[in-house]
Amino acid sequence: MEEIGNDDQSYTPQVTDDRKPKIGMEFVSIEEAFSCYNQYAREAGFSARMSHSRKNKITNEVNWKTFVCFKEGHTDDQRKKQTKGDQQKRERVRGEVRTGCKSKISIVKNQSGPNWIVTNFVETHNHPLSTPSKVHLLRSHRSVSTAKKALTQQFSEANIPTCQQMRLLEIEYGGPELVGCTERDIRNFERDLRDEEKGIDAETLIELFASEKEKNSGFYYEYEVDSNNRFSRCIWADHISRRAYSVFGDVVVFDTTYNTNKYGLIFAPFVGVNHHHQTIIFGCGFLSDEKAESFVWLFNKFIEAMPTGAPKVIITDQDPAMTKAIAQVFPQTFHRYCLWHILTKFSEKINPLIYRDNYQIIRNVIKNSTTPDEFEKSWEEVIKCANLEKNDWLCLMYELRQMWVPAYFSHVFCAGMSSSQRSESSHAFFKKYISKKNSLMDFITRFNRALRHQRHNELIADHIDMNEHPKTKTISPMETQMVKLYTKNKWKEFQIEMSESHVYCVKQISIEADLVVYHVMRFQSCSSSKPRVLTHDNHRDYISCSCKKFEFDGIPCRHMLAFFRVNQVFHLPDKYILKRWTQHAKVGAIYDLGEHNFIDDPEKLLMSRHSKLSYKASVLVDDASLTDEGTNFLDEQFDCIYKKIQEMNNGKKCDHGSQRNKSTDGTPVVSDPSLVRTKGCGKRLKSSKEKAVAKSRLCHGCGHRGVSHDKRNCPVLQQGSSLDDYNINDDDTYEPLGSIAGSMLKGMMKLSSFFLPSMAVCI
Repeated sequence: MEEIGNDDQSYTPQVTDDRKPKIGMEFVSIEEAFSCYNQYAREAGFSARMSHSRKNKITNEVNWKTFVCFKEGHTDDQRKKQTKGDQQKRERVRGEVRTGCKSKISIVKNQSGPNWIVTNFVETHNHPLSTPSKVHLLRSHRSVSTAKKALTQQFSEANIPTCQQMRLLEIEYGGPELVGCTERDIRNFERDLRDEEKGIDAETLIELFASEKEKNSGFYYEYEVDSNNRFSRCIWADHISRRAYSVFGDVVVFDTTYNTNKYGLIFAPFVGVNHHHQTIIFGCGFLSDEKAESFVWLFNKFIEAMPTGAPKVIITDQDPAMTKAIAQVFPQTFHRYCLWHILTKFSEKINPLIYRDNYQIIRNVIKNSTTPDEFEKSWEEVIKCANLEKNDWLCLMYELRQMWVPAYFSHVFCAGMSSSQRSESSHAFFKKYISKKNSLMDFITRFNRALRHQRHNELIADHIDMNEHPKTKTISPMETQMVKLYTKNKWKEFQIEMSESHVYCVKQISIEADLVVYHVMRFQSCSSSKPRVLTHDNHRDYISCSCKKFEFDGIPCRHMLAFFRVNQVFHLPDKYILKRWTQHAKVGAIYDLGEHNFIDDPEKLLMSRHSKLSYKASVLVDDASLTDEGTNFLDEQFDCIYKKIQEMNNGKKCDHGSQRNKSTDGTPVVSDPSLVRTKGCGKRLKSSKEKAVAKSRLCHGCGHRGVSHDKRNCPVLQQGSSLDDYNINDDDTYEPLGSIAGSMLKGMMKLSSFFLPSMAVCI
């Protein structure tokens, strides 16, 4: 094999004498000696590495060390392949680097003192040296510093890909050659972090929770392991979430989501809305399955964590295990199913043509019925008209109507939420920060960053309420009163109702004892339109409207405001002002959820110091580089400063490494969770044809998918026939039943022509 280098030709580095090592130079330690030689190597254009050493046979201490060029020695022509059984380990394909270069430096421990003395220095090389523009790519001149490690970890927490992390570093340092490392170095560092997590991920997560508990006693967490001592489920909530629950925990949305971690653990957040109608988190959990037993454990721990007990209303999807657990743990809580999920199932559960012709009517019956009697009567009519009396799914949903039809719970305060889409939007928000490749520790750090961002949005809304006052449309005293009380978001909603109230008239219908009944209608509405019924209880001096907006949303409706206008009530009574929608909603909240023990995070302090010094250094370099005198002066000062900093760091070593260490002795070791197989996960591989159909457009005419099939060319819609008159093939193409019958007849004739002669022979 031809060698790269040539021993007959020598290359001498072009370095000034004052920058070269010299025989007799003394160093305090091996590290200082290598640092000096590596700095010389950078200016010379090669990479240095540590080589042989010798030890004192009596004390077993190193007393001789050699530093060599990275091209020292040779690589065997036939590399020995390590085998394990019959399988060969795969080797990375790379070119030859070593050329037998003799350049080196040797140091010996001074027998009469603590220093190390240079005893040998070979300057020449047998290979070309790198140019200054390429020297930053040599191995010994590349390293991911402690500050860069902390910075890249923060980039990863913000879900910034490694390639973009490198671009940001290049911008900060002024180019790729000034970063001090390559993208491959950063990827290797991330790989090493992942290797450190293996086997101790769950244990480290528990240690983090314990650390948070130590910082603030208001932090709550619980976890459980299975029979194999593997992490199976947990729940956690910090003091801010628990405090928010004491104010806004009357309505909770609970839903589970997948693909948030590499173990497949099910992420289960408890979600609500604050006084700005923004999504907030009350607590979170991880589950290894979706059985009723797991939900019972999670709900019990949630009640234990929250300061005000169970919520008044909980909204979930239609999950049997979840329903069973809620009935057991929250017996006094009003449980509602998500209306949006149920409405989306209509296209799957009923005939496509019937769906096309009757869905809007069914939807209007569900959403616009004001009383249970009205819904039941209208439902019976529309189902009979659509010939859906025998649809099993609709019969089941009718039996469960009290859990999802608004007419049955419009009198219950639900903070304006009719579905679990609040939780769905929360999942979408958090998935901007997390992915299914995250470890548990990666998930929790990224989740906390997303949570801080979410809470900062609440601070922004509080700031706007404090410093900005929305404009009023009229000089009404009630409008002037409420603009100072409601948050901006709720004020806009109230202002719309206030404006609409002026187009309604109020007519008294009947008086019965202490009850007065009114009809509220638009001035120019037709005679067939249904009026809203307003009831005034004179004994309690309380009014209620048949639209139930105040009971359901907590905001007075336009019909109530029209009544106040007619009766010259200029200020909204306190009984109709819900404190949770006001700017002072959090005043008087529970704040004694634990004392906060402020413990400085070394990583955060490191990044703060690094940012401060980076800014000053960049300004200094920009000014000094304008002249040769400034450049030379700053270069000399950098050398002096660097030596002093090295002395300071050697005197006081600080560990800013990863906090992901194994637990100390005596702590029960919790194994990482097994890979979870969740509901709905794939059970078989799909063909390319099936995948193409899955990605194809949905026909809104018949409800089926097809590669070249949509509402414009749907055969069912074009011929106006029923879907029952067609056979749907495996590839979602349609074939009339008549043609199928014809093909069957042809097949039977062929079979008869084959069998009849043979039967005749037998006879």
